[in-house]
Amino acid sequence: MRVRLAGLAGADRVSIATWVAAAVAAAGLAAVLAFGTLWWTATHGPDADVAAARDGALVAARQIAVNLQTLDYATVDKGLDIWQASATGPLLEEFTKNRQQYADQIRAVQTTTSARLVDAALSDIDTATGKAKAIAAVDVSTVQTVNGVPSPLVIKQVRIQLDLVHTPDAGWKAAAAGAIRFENP
Repeated sequence: MRVRLAGLAGADRVSIATWVAAAVAAAGLAAVLAFGTLWWTATHGPDADVAAARDGALVAARQIAVNLQTLDYATVDKGLDIWQASATGPLLEEFTKNRQQYADQIRAVQTTTSARLVDAALSDIDTATGKAKAIAAVDVSTVQTVNGVPSPLVIKQVRIQLDLVHTPDAGWKAAAAGAIRFENP
């Protein structure tokens, strides 16, 4: 084709180059329109609300899993406030009812736990009812102080199942939480 263009007059070469440039521009515009439409549909279409709810529930589950596995005997009231702020329904009722007992136990054994999220996932979500189930794995670091001397750090991986409820005023909270136990075969 190069040989052929070399034999064409200057005006013919410009005309062909203009048509080629116009075709490339039209193809680019078509691609922009197609991908723009796909993006807009994904972010504003009917599945966008489900995706946003799923993302919000997962973010909350991650934080709640860490919150419920972190407690310091020196600041136990602050830690229990965080527990209660992470809970709703039956779990909140349990925390409220047993708050003083939990505080007394943690202070008596002088234990500090802190959690680090390993991973979390939603196993179920129902946006119509505002309910979701999540599982999380956290590494829980524990130190116990005995006679003013802290014990060696112990790290244990804990797997937690959370039943989440979307509250109108505070987003996703845990209505139930429990350890997932694995049986050895």
